[in-house]
Amino acid sequence: MLNVLKPKPGSSFVLFGTGAVGLSGLLAAVAAGATTVIAVDIVDSRFEFAKSVGATHTINSRNEDPVARIKEITGGGADYALDATGNKVVFRQMIDSMGLLGHAAIVGLAKPGTESPVNIGGSMLIGASVTFVLEGDAVPQVLIPQLIALYEAGRFPFDSSSTTGSRTATRPSRTARAGSRSSR
Repeated sequence: MLNVLKPKPGSSFVLFGTGAVGLSGLLAAVAAGATTVIAVDIVDSRFEFAKSVGATHTINSRNEDPVARIKEITGGGADYALDATGNKVVFRQMIDSMGLLGHAAIVGLAKPGTESPVNIGGSMLIGASVTFVLEGDAVPQVLIPQLIALYEAGRFPFDSSSTTGSRTATRPSRTARAGSRSSR
């Protein structure tokens, strides 16, 4: 997200899909200085956590029109948006929620052959752009030190993203993992 969208301080950012991948993008937007940060999902239990890591607004797209609400919150459309769902309906919502010269990216993987209609004329009139991102478009030797520096500065609390909603991600210790390998 940092490599592709490059959100500017004071900008607006919308995340569609508040799972682990999406929340990482949200954390990156907050670290980059986005000040209006909107999380869109269909699972209410995920919103409290999204707010705890920087979302300023949440939208349950089952209960309200996310495009209309995003345009209301941002005063016309988002500067940046990220689709972490790979859902064709959500992809269209992301495109339609963009503001003037907005930049959107999709990281959610859709099944090959999945198509989504796009309002080409409307998108052209606002100069929106869309990037399809594969594996973060990152060079690990560059990105990892950047993320560590942000973490050390308290601007990228990735360790808090181990929970999403009411589910807690658990991971065996290194010792437990090493022991399970040796017993094979």
